[in-house]
Amino acid sequence: MRALKHVAIWHNVTPTLFRNEIAPLAEPAILKGLVNDWPIVKKAKKDEKIPPAQLPTWLEYLSSLYVGGDVRMAEIKPCANPHFSYDEALNGFNFNRKIASYAHFLQLLCTNAQSIEQNNQAGAVAIQSAPVADYFNEFVPQHSMALFSDNPQPRFWLGNQSTVVAHYDDAENIACVVAGKRKVTLFPPHQIANLYIGSLEHTPAGAPVSMVNLDDPDFIKFPKFKEALNDALIAELEPGDALFIPTLWWHHVEALSGINMLVNYWSGGSITHTDEPVPMDAMLLAILTIRDLPKAQKKAWQAFFNYQVFDYDPVQNQHIPDQFKGILNTLTDQQRVQVKQWLIKQLS
Repeated sequence: MRALKHVAIWHNVTPTLFRNEIAPLAEPAILKGLVNDWPIVKKAKKDEKIPPAQLPTWLEYLSSLYVGGDVRMAEIKPCANPHFSYDEALNGFNFNRKIASYAHFLQLLCTNAQSIEQNNQAGAVAIQSAPVADYFNEFVPQHSMALFSDNPQPRFWLGNQSTVVAHYDDAENIACVVAGKRKVTLFPPHQIANLYIGSLEHTPAGAPVSMVNLDDPDFIKFPKFKEALNDALIAELEPGDALFIPTLWWHHVEALSGINMLVNYWSGGSITHTDEPVPMDAMLLAILTIRDLPKAQKKAWQAFFNYQVFDYDPVQNQHIPDQFKGILNTLTDQQRVQVKQWLIKQLS
């Protein structure tokens, strides 16, 4: 398998540079040293290596901010290559989710890290995609992110050396490495047909995932994956670095150190706009109403969708008097409400 191309690296990124030059490219970008000034990152950088049997300085600091209560965690039993995905029979998952005390989570975290240090097979535990404010409320004002104008709330990923298999987010994502090193393999959205994605409903963490083992791909079972690799990009990250992941880019995330932490910010998408319809809603409705039509009808509807949605240009409606354009104009708040009410009536 040939070497993969690397993600472009940007230095000294400001909100203006991000908004005007990086985001419009709609391609992954390493924002080198973006959060070097975060207090927790400064502590992580001073830890030359993570002590296998005790909390590193940065994690002691984080724990001092803990608000109390139990945690929701995922756990993989000791194995050669912990990754959060399906089990071998594909009828369940290879990890368990449970609620435990924060102290118990830390104990498992350190025990696994010690096994990794000793080159033994180790398990992995992780708190995944948890709102930072729910666990470490004082962390939020001390670790700000100015690149997204909508001020999204941070989420964190804290765990052992392990892998989250290729999946996508329906939002723009800035993922900031706090501690430990990470390697991310990314695939553009148009490669979806070559990634052999799993169920839309039976998923490890809410989003469909690729069924291909990226570490040892079975090209007999998944021959089109070779084509996906032609477009794959690699990002290698260390504490203080951030990775911009555009909407719907697939990302396979490897946490490479015994104990790792990442904080990410999602802008847009279903996770931040739960009270508004999102594109996935439209796709589900299209599955319900269009997918199983005869091929000729689907091609006809495809032309309509391209004209009114995907290739839409306001100029195409110049021949219509303004007072009759209705929803062909930019939707007003009132029109959005009316469209939603009409859809609710149709679906009820």
